[in-house]
Amino acid sequence: MTPIPAALLGRPLMSCFTPATLRITRLLRLVAIVLLLLAGASRLRAQCPTLDDDVDTSPHPLPTFRSDKPPVLEEPILPEAAFLSDTHYTSQFFGFGLDLPMSVEGHEIMMGVMPEREHALLSLQYEKGQLSGYITITAQDPRPGLDVKTPDQQQQAQMRLWAQNGGTDGTTPPFPIPEYMLHSGHFYYSLRHKGGVFAAQYWTAINNYVVKVVIGTNDKDFLARAKKAMAEVKFYCTQDDGTLTTTKGEPVKPVGEPYQGPTVPTFRVNQAIRDQPGKNIPAGDVKNDFYSNTQIGLHYIFPKGWQALPSNRSDSSLDTESREHQFLHACSQTLLRLVPQPAAGRSYRDGPMIVLRALDYNCLSMRTAVTLADKRALDEIAATFEQMGEFGQIDTDQLKTISDHLFMVFHGTVSKDIRGEDLAERYSQTIYATRFNKLLLVWSLMAPTSSDLERIPTSGIELQGMPPIELHKALRAQN
Repeated sequence: MTPIPAALLGRPLMSCFTPATLRITRLLRLVAIVLLLLAGASRLRAQCPTLDDDVDTSPHPLPTFRSDKPPVLEEPILPEAAFLSDTHYTSQFFGFGLDLPMSVEGHEIMMGVMPEREHALLSLQYEKGQLSGYITITAQDPRPGLDVKTPDQQQQAQMRLWAQNGGTDGTTPPFPIPEYMLHSGHFYYSLRHKGGVFAAQYWTAINNYVVKVVIGTNDKDFLARAKKAMAEVKFYCTQDDGTLTTTKGEPVKPVGEPYQGPTVPTFRVNQAIRDQPGKNIPAGDVKNDFYSNTQIGLHYIFPKGWQALPSNRSDSSLDTESREHQFLHACSQTLLRLVPQPAAGRSYRDGPMIVLRALDYNCLSMRTAVTLADKRALDEIAATFEQMGEFGQIDTDQLKTISDHLFMVFHGTVSKDIRGEDLAERYSQTIYATRFNKLLLVWSLMAPTSSDLERIPTSGIELQGMPPIELHKALRAQN
């Protein structure tokens, strides 16, 4: 490189370009700009069409109506929103679909509550002799500032629309994100194997979310089907109303039924933990050996010789608790804890206990059984109880009717200390759950042994407008 002459140091440098050089440089810049524009036009033709409303040029534009009251926010389209058949999955939110490498029937896996910024879209698993395989689809939220279609952003858009019509709103307009950052149009791919076990991961960026598909198997045939399915993924254009179109604007009709993932959608979990709707469930009153909750329509007579422990209203979840624990307590209320009078020198913690809870099943996104034939809903409730942790391990479940009222009955074991270690002493447990007045009333009966559990005295339930029920006695008599 030629050094700068010392005489030029300390004063502005003059350009060394000649006029001819400048003309050539300008020509090259012009050609480069034209090429970029052509490339951009080619890219735009492959992008999803925008469905923005045309500018209203009418001499009589539509009127706007001022409202000082903020709108009731509708639930936005969630990242977990999809359509699922026995052989096909279509993401309504992310706009892609694929044929599944295994059938859905009998292979769905329920997942635990996801972290605050992650979403479970699908989870399937199979075992056949020594062969097994699974496919899991998840998504991770965009980085803050690059989120354009998250559920929170969709609700902010509702608020901005209200503000445009005369309301007051403190939300800021979203920063426009270039289209090429929102939809890559294909999945990247990585495959690893050790011995006869294969692990494949696919990932892509859609609306700045990272969508991942993880496949694990020791079955080469399943791996081949999974790779074929991922190679033939179809991408669609998502519209604000939840419909899908092709890049040419043609409507797409997904196959299957509406589906919201293998666990509770993350937006609903976050919202429940933030708003704590379970605190609105009335607590009721205890008088001697009688519990009354007129707002729910429940009266409960204690087993003979049993007493209520003091209510613990400080039982709210801490940030250090698991997400499952926080979510359960955000959507429920522990109404009552009953124990027998302990023998001299013994603690009530060493004996049986009855816990009565009221669960907001809509808040928990639970689908409860409504008929004796609704076995699928019963199994889903059992799986949800196990995921929550506090209901222990469920071994069997059944549906029973008593006085024309449907009960879900679960048998299993539970840790003596629901917040203790996995190896803590385990008690036998029977759970009775029934749906009443938009709540799921849940009685958990637990005792050190199964024989102790059987000896728990009967107790009387009165649900408003229904004949009295002797809970433990009536259900045992049907077995």
